[in-house]
Amino acid sequence: MSTEQYLHGQMAKFLVRTQAITALFILLALAGLDFFFPTSYRLQAGVHGISSISALVLGTYLTHRAYALIRGVHINFHSLRYWLVGAAGVNFLGAVSGNWIYMRYRGQDGPKDWILANVPAFHNYLMEFKEFISLFPFPLMLVAAFILFYYDEAIRARRDLTQLVGILILLAWLFLLMGFVAGLVLAKLRFV
Repeated sequence: MSTEQYLHGQMAKFLVRTQAITALFILLALAGLDFFFPTSYRLQAGVHGISSISALVLGTYLTHRAYALIRGVHINFHSLRYWLVGAAGVNFLGAVSGNWIYMRYRGQDGPKDWILANVPAFHNYLMEFKEFISLFPFPLMLVAAFILFYYDEAIRARRDLTQLVGILILLAWLFLLMGFVAGLVLAKLRFV
């Protein structure tokens, strides 16, 4: 590898990481504003917002790694294992905090009552869909991490398993994205 190629590679890594960190900071700052929203559920909203955005950012990062897995490009499996465990943990926190704030959604005079009165189709279709679709990323990432831990170094010789892990990561990201967008629409309609 020539010096010029090396410098290009290092510069590209620096720019990608800087862009990702900047985007994460901005998104987390936006979710952090939920802590100051004038509602008695601002703690739940803030925790859910930050965990949901973090889960989406981690899922997006893992998606880039999944493309390499599917194509058969050499990657650091040891690192990927821990990224998957971390992403599964953040997804779990997002699901738990989502259920925590769900009490307010279904509570008396909560957003559910307002949505049913004004846009019932949203609740009957999109919200019911969101409730279940948002739970899929956690087990998918857990299964992908399990495969990587179980097969350890033997995974390098199993292209079928590396492709399966890549597909599991992509599916988890797709479900994350759908749940995230549905949650944003819900928050836009009626904040808790």
